[in-house]
Amino acid sequence: SQWQSLPVLPADGTQVSFPYAGEWLTEDEIRAVLDAVHDAVRSICYQVAEDARRIRAALTTTGQTLLTRQTRRFRLVVKESDHPCWLDEDDENLPVVLDAIVNRGARFSSVEMYLVSDCIEHILSCGLACDVLRIPDEPPRRWFDRGVLR
Repeated sequence: SQWQSLPVLPADGTQVSFPYAGEWLTEDEIRAVLDAVHDAVRSICYQVAEDARRIRAALTTTGQTLLTRQTRRFRLVVKESDHPCWLDEDDENLPVVLDAIVNRGARFSSVEMYLVSDCIEHILSCGLACDVLRIPDEPPRRWFDRGVLR
């Protein structure tokens, strides 16, 4: 995929030229313009690299337990899963997911749900929800699909 490789900063050998700039700018003005362009490009490259790091971290699963709810006899356990998500450049949700990851620190993964009987320590039911967008500090009811358990 075209998005898989990390962005790279321009090498120091990058050259920018302004044809005929000497006719309308002084040497100091040309140097100032080139310095401004250099700083802008470097700043953008650093931001793109940081955004790529955030996106990679948000898509990397840890297997952590996200939610546990318990009654007297049953326990619901929801864990992050390494089951693949299907987010690609053709997905209509891509802008929403990337915005949530980059600007709100969201995570995007699949989640596994287990309903366990505490009486016999046996898994009674399990389910998988794919493409779950979890935003920090939002309650689980925003991303947890209870319909999967039915």
